[in-house]
Amino acid sequence: MSLRINNNIAAINAHRNLTMTTRELSGSMEKLSSGYRINRAADDPAGLVISEQFRAQIAGLGQAIENSEGSINMIQTAEGALNEINNLLISMRELAIHAANEGFNDADQLAADQAEIANAIATIDRIAQNTQFGTKKLLDGTKDNVATITSSNSADVTILSSGLSTGTHSIQATKTADSTATLNTTSLGVALDGTNGTPTNLTEGIHNIDVLQASAGAEKVSGSIDINDAFGNGFEVAAVAGSALHTSGAALIAAGAATEGDYSVVLNYQENGEAVSGNQTLTASIVDGDSAAVQVGKWNTALGNNTALAGKVEAALGGGGELVFQSTNEGTQYSLKMSSFSGVDTATLFGDFVVGSDRGISENVLNFTVNTAKNTAFTADVTVLAGTYTSTSALVSEVNVGLTGAFGLIGATTQQDITADVSGTDQVKFWTADEGSEYTIKMNSSGADTAQLQKAFDMTADTVAVAGTDAIVSFDNYSTSVTAVNYDSTGSVTLYNGADGESGRGSIDMTVATAANGINLGNLLLDVTAAKFDIRLDAGPGTSVTAGKDAFIYNADRTESLKINIDLTSTGGTETIQNTDSSLVFQIGPNVGQTANIGIRNMAASSLGRGIAGNMFQNLSQIDVTTVQGAQDAQSVVDSVINDVSTVRGTLGSFQKNSLESNLRNLRIAEQNLTAAESMIRDTDMAQEMSNFVKQQILLQAGTAMLAQANQVPQVVLSLFG
Repeated sequence: MSLRINNNIAAINAHRNLTMTTRELSGSMEKLSSGYRINRAADDPAGLVISEQFRAQIAGLGQAIENSEGSINMIQTAEGALNEINNLLISMRELAIHAANEGFNDADQLAADQAEIANAIATIDRIAQNTQFGTKKLLDGTKDNVATITSSNSADVTILSSGLSTGTHSIQATKTADSTATLNTTSLGVALDGTNGTPTNLTEGIHNIDVLQASAGAEKVSGSIDINDAFGNGFEVAAVAGSALHTSGAALIAAGAATEGDYSVVLNYQENGEAVSGNQTLTASIVDGDSAAVQVGKWNTALGNNTALAGKVEAALGGGGELVFQSTNEGTQYSLKMSSFSGVDTATLFGDFVVGSDRGISENVLNFTVNTAKNTAFTADVTVLAGTYTSTSALVSEVNVGLTGAFGLIGATTQQDITADVSGTDQVKFWTADEGSEYTIKMNSSGADTAQLQKAFDMTADTVAVAGTDAIVSFDNYSTSVTAVNYDSTGSVTLYNGADGESGRGSIDMTVATAANGINLGNLLLDVTAAKFDIRLDAGPGTSVTAGKDAFIYNADRTESLKINIDLTSTGGTETIQNTDSSLVFQIGPNVGQTANIGIRNMAASSLGRGIAGNMFQNLSQIDVTTVQGAQDAQSVVDSVINDVSTVRGTLGSFQKNSLESNLRNLRIAEQNLTAAESMIRDTDMAQEMSNFVKQQILLQAGTAMLAQANQVPQVVLSLFG
């Protein structure tokens, strides 16, 4: 064998392996004592890089969790303050309703209500000013994201909330469709004017059109007409009026000795359909030498002494000297019946009487002034055919002939401009075919004679014309009077849903009276489709927006947004916006840019309840309930503010629930999973490493023993020297 002593290769080899085993054993002991598989970069360079990134993420997640929990506390602080503001508003609403009970309250009660409301307003301002988290105020408006249109705003855009970054932005609105409307029925005498009524400033959806009062022509109704009197005589008219009378057969002569004595007459009288007087016996004592005039005077004295006939019946000398008993007044409403006449020598004194009944005569003329579409302020006599009428319908038929002659028909139709109808059983109604207050009837008395037929109709002359009835049409609870509805012809009217000058007033054009029966009671439904716009934010994609409806628009990458409302009257345009974002920013993620922000508007009373159309108060701080209207308007303002505050609370609640609490749950899950991943890379598998440690211990012992054996091998050479 070959023996060398300068280089003990076996010892060198044993030493090398022993050194490696010692290093491995030391590393294993380090892993077991530290619990980490990677204690220095050399242990696992790639694993170290990955695990350090995980450690940074885990630390960031932990801090993000703390951030979110603190942010929730801040949001709840603001929401708690808003809840107290809401409680104050509910109390203010109760006070406003109490103050509106004006018929019950006195001045002191109203003053007390107002004082309590003023105190509540001051408290709202104090809450808005003092609510803070740490030193940061929350409800004073300093944490809002405010966008302001700096151009002319010819597009009539209202910015409701901003999600823009600080700086200059723009919006472009292009009108893509005009507003249209449809009506569910035309059966009430109104219809859309033209194709769709040209809706103006009307919100999209169903609008109510209610006919609260139907249109009607001018009407004048007679009293009860006595067509047949109590004695069976018909209604008499003629060119010359007359009294009911009884005339002696010959001229009355002066009384002589042969005709001296008592004379009696039995008369029965009826006036204007009233009850008859019953038989009234009158006696005159005629003496020798009484002239005709003296005899007439004695009869009038007897009549004057009779309470049933006094002032109603008179005695007179006729044109031929006859003795006449007659109604004091002329006209067919007066009737007189003579049952008997007796005396010493009636045949000699006045040629005797023919007993029976008689009725007066009315002049057959009525005079009207009419204002209609056909006859503007036109006055004419209406002549009724002379004759005796025994039915109301026959009389009315001849009255209509006279009306047609005086005022004519409407156009080529058979409808009279003024018509008479039987009303009930014994009345006459005069009416215009045209309806509304612009059209009138006025019955005139041009002279004593024309009053006869008026009296027979139980009517009086008008000092003021009788007007027709306007249709009252309610559009969204605002009423418009339709003053002219022409018979069987079209007209137009614009219905408004608010008073003149009221902010936001809309309108619709209507055609009226396309049928012969005017405007009738009922309900109509107007279905409006508002104008449509294509709106772009910062030249981003177009969003279809309906006028009058709230909508969100976004920039190209949808990182910024605006909530807007474009006016119903807008025609579009381009506007410039200056935005100042002072909203609260929360770091809710472990990495750069993982933030959420929310703006909180100013909750001071002067910033709440603004812009309510038709309201006397500009904001909540101005409300005053010491007047009836003030109490009503105060209710509207408070209701609006309750809605505003509830909306802000809802926004905060949504932010807390969706942006913070939901994100917080996600962060905790991510932290758990990242920690598990980092542990798998960096932590020691103790069981595996202990096996390796035991292995290295054994190798260390074996290596040491073999090194000792290797060191003994060169000593064999010494035996060669023996």
